Amino acid sequence: MSDVPILDKGIDDWGSDEQEEAYDRLQSLKQDCEGEPSKLYINEDEELQSYLMWFARMENLPYEVTDGETRVC
Repeated sequence: MSDVPILDKGIDDWGSDEQEEAYDRLQSLKQDCEGEPSKLYINEDEELQSYLMWFARMENLPYEVTDGETRVC
């Protein structure tokens, strides 16, 4: 079975700009992580919090809401 992308950016009607921004942000945070990403820490005031949580669940990446900065470790 081949992998199906969570977000197919070739489709224009998939969602709002905030969803795309959150997806891109999560991918960027994962790339910035040294080693294998194991947890997403989301600032409690993060504007894209719910979307980041949703994409993290889709990628089986545990997450925690914190008062620190949004990052992946």
